[in-house]
Amino acid sequence: MRGLVLLGFVVVLAAAGCGGGKSTAGPSSTVIDASKAFSDAGLPFTSEVTSNPYIAGQQVYLPGKLNGGDLGLHVLAFLSGSHITKHTGWVDTDANAAEAVKQLPLSNWGIGTAKITRVLKGNVIVVGSGFGGDQKSKLDAAIAALHG
Repeated sequence: MRGLVLLGFVVVLAAAGCGGGKSTAGPSSTVIDASKAFSDAGLPFTSEVTSNPYIAGQQVYLPGKLNGGDLGLHVLAFLSGSHITKHTGWVDTDANAAEAVKQLPLSNWGIGTAKITRVLKGNVIVVGSGFGGDQKSKLDAAIAALHG
């Protein structure tokens, strides 16, 4: 798990769509799909947080100006590893993930002095920091296994 995302940090943004209107296609990757992709690559997550506006403190954290906004209400899951600065992810709909990256460009997801890998693949936003060598190969394999 030593090198999964942001400082070795991974973000998987896969959430349910907003209500009303015409239905749209579901997420490219489910929370299980994203979790399995990273686990199979040797970078398993160790916790999952979901948003529920009816439970105090049960809100997914999003980076920067996205935190506390409407997009956070629809995130299916925030996934993280044993060290949150190494391995985190959000899972949302493809449209919500694209909107999140439109509002806050990927270049602003994740901080630190280590090299940061940032990828939007379908409904999954991956931010990996400090990945090199074998760990970078694992991160690349996990990203490749995502749908989208």
